[in-house]
Amino acid sequence: MKILGISGSMNPDSTTKKAVAIVLAAAQKAGADTELIHLAEWPMPIYDVRDDDSTYPETVHRFVRKVTEADGLIIASPEYHGTVSGALKNALDFLEARFLKDKPVALLGVAGGSMGATNTVNTLHLIMRNLHAWPLPTSPSVPSAYNAFDSDGNLKDPRLQERLETLGSQLVQTVSMKNAEKQLK
Repeated sequence: MKILGISGSMNPDSTTKKAVAIVLAAAQKAGADTELIHLAEWPMPIYDVRDDDSTYPETVHRFVRKVTEADGLIIASPEYHGTVSGALKNALDFLEARFLKDKPVALLGVAGGSMGATNTVNTLHLIMRNLHAWPLPTSPSVPSAYNAFDSDGNLKDPRLQERLETLGSQLVQTVSMKNAEKQLK
């Protein structure tokens, strides 16, 4: 089972990336092979609806291929101006519904403010449903992210740490159930 985590932050020292790493570690502990895409390290042009997709750079094709090959996804974004980052939205615009159809997706938001990233996870739910993915119902967010992590990359709040770890194991369980369902057909 392949689980791909996507951090929608352009910050090299991203708290979003740290949050995704926690969820991925839990998914790996539950038996999945995991990989992280941190969009800051994956330069992509603006999606511009080209007639010939082959003219996009190799980074775009690798991104689409990795998403398509994954059995499940973890998608996370910092909350910028009340919604997902432009970098993540742009990357998602390269995906067609056929790449995500029936794919389980864990969603996560990270915010600098104390209110959390509710708008971001709600927006991600909307985008995933429109791409025919299966977003998990639990979508935690990390508030006050600038001060939420310790030096080892763990969350200082043990309950929030547990919520992110639970999200990773729930994703693996959901992918397993979807895979078993496919085998029955």
